[in-house]
Amino acid sequence: MSARKTKLLSWLIALSLVLACVPSFTVPSASTPAPGAVNTFIAQTANAASTSTAAALPTSTATPTITPTLNTDTPSPTVTATVIFILASPTPLVFPTFTRVPGVGGGSGGSGTSADNYACRLVSQEPPNGRAFNPRDDFDAVWNVRNIGQKTWDRNSVDYIHLSGDDFHRLEGYDLAANVTPGQTTNIVVDMRAPRNPGTYRTRWTLRVGSENFCPLELTIVVR
Repeated sequence: MSARKTKLLSWLIALSLVLACVPSFTVPSASTPAPGAVNTFIAQTANAASTSTAAALPTSTATPTITPTLNTDTPSPTVTATVIFILASPTPLVFPTFTRVPGVGGGSGGSGTSADNYACRLVSQEPPNGRAFNPRDDFDAVWNVRNIGQKTWDRNSVDYIHLSGDDFHRLEGYDLAANVTPGQTTNIVVDMRAPRNPGTYRTRWTLRVGSENFCPLELTIVVR
C-alpha cells in the first residue's frame, strides 16, 4: 500500500473517533400549551407584581388611639350665694307692767301706799308697730290698757297727752272718756295722719295725773 493511502486511512479513522466522542443533541419537541395556561400565567405574574409592589411600599404604623383619662377628683361644692333681705323690723311691743307714780289728784277706790296708786298694763295695740301706710293716710291709734293701780282714773283728773317723738297726730292731748276703776280696761284713742314723706316714724304718749306721767305708750309706723 502506498504511503498516500495509508495517510488517508489514518485521517478517516481519526475523524471517526472524533465524531464518536461528540454528544448527540436531541431537539425537544414543542409541547402544546394547556388551555387557560396563558391566563393563569398572566394572573400569577400580576399577583407577583402586586406582592412585590406591596413589599416595596413603606409599612404604615397605626396611630395609637388616645384614651381620655377620667377626672377622678371629687368635685368641689358649688358656693351658692345667699341673698339676705333686710327688712325694717317693727319695734317690739312693750308691755309696761308696773308704771307707778305717787298718789296725786282726786279719784275714788283704793287706799294703799302712794307708790301703788297709779299703774297700768298694755293689753293690745292697733295698728301694731311697723305697720305701713301711704303718705297722708288717716288712721286711729288705739291702745287698750288696764288699770292695775289702787286708784280710779278719774276722767276729770287723768288725761293722755303726746310726750315726745314725731308729730303725726291731730291733737296734743285728750280726756278719758270715763272713769276707770282698778282692774278695768279702757281704750286710749288718738286721731293720726301719716306723714307726707316716706320713712319710719315714732310717737310717744302717756297718761298723766296732775304733773306726773304714768303708763307710757309708743307707736312706730312706716310710710311707703
